Amino acid sequence: MEETTEGAAQEGSTLSGTPSETPAADAGVYEQTPPVVYASKSPVPIIIGAIYSLFQVIAFLGSLALVLGGALLAGFAAEMGEGAAEGGFLLTLLGLFTLVLSAIGVYAGVLMIQYKKKGVHIALGLLVFGYVLQAPMNMAMGLPVFDGMGFGLVTNGLCGALVAIPLLVSSISEQMD
Repeated sequence: MEETTEGAAQEGSTLSGTPSETPAADAGVYEQTPPVVYASKSPVPIIIGAIYSLFQVIAFLGSLALVLGGALLAGFAAEMGEGAAEGGFLLTLLGLFTLVLSAIGVYAGVLMIQYKKKGVHIALGLLVFGYVLQAPMNMAMGLPVFDGMGFGLVTNGLCGALVAIPLLVSSISEQMD
């Protein structure tokens, strides 16, 4: 192509040169791009979510036993004596309440397996709620209010630390939604 000065019109559209030549200015441009590195996702959230879900399934089955036990106790109240019907009803309510909490725990574990931070947050919330619920449960059972609260703090703290590992490790936390 002919060179034109600024403002002048081009007079032809003929190209010169061979097609196999590459301009010197483009030499090495494609070699400067960094290589693409594919990092696999960490299996830690899957492992922690599966373990947490497994323990929540066990709690779910225990809750079912409470519900059935309370229903049986309320059913045989006439044979067992005074107060059995009320005790059976309260046991059934407690079983239903823990059944719902266990189902939420299983859901939190499944979310962790799917690399969702929301699952870790739900699991940590359930651990805190379980610790806070320990004092009213002691009162309902006639035990001293703060009986076993120190041990509960240690065990819930350890469980919370294990559940929070995906959020605490920055490389894993970046992989989660």
